Amino acid sequence: MQYSELLREHSLKVTPQRTAILDAIEQAGHIDVDRLYEVLRAAFAGISLATVYKNVNQMYETGILEVIKVPKHKLRYEIAKAPHIHLACDICGSVIDMQQCLDQLIDSAERKSGYRLQQSNVVLNGICPDCQTKTP
Repeated sequence: MQYSELLREHSLKVTPQRTAILDAIEQAGHIDVDRLYEVLRAAFAGISLATVYKNVNQMYETGILEVIKVPKHKLRYEIAKAPHIHLACDICGSVIDMQQCLDQLIDSAERKSGYRLQQSNVVLNGICPDCQTKTP
């Protein structure tokens, strides 16, 4: 992915920190800011948690990043992409993508409600296979 192009398209200055943030998020898939900060400190020893929060917030506000809300767990971020479903574990907080298309659901919701939907964020909560084996 061309991070510099993505940042410019969203009117953000290209910096080594921003490109590293995007790379770390792409590698992790879904990551909270505290974990992102830990990853970034390996490359940028002087980076502050406030800098990470500020940049993540700017990228979220401009539409580069999307937020995933998992009840009882920290907010997770991912690079914005085509609409998809997230499956989130209520116990460990892990999040995975389901690449099934939401087009039919969105079309049906628009027809029935009269809304013109601009964004979708679907998170289905449950217990992941790993936690199912650990829970009696």
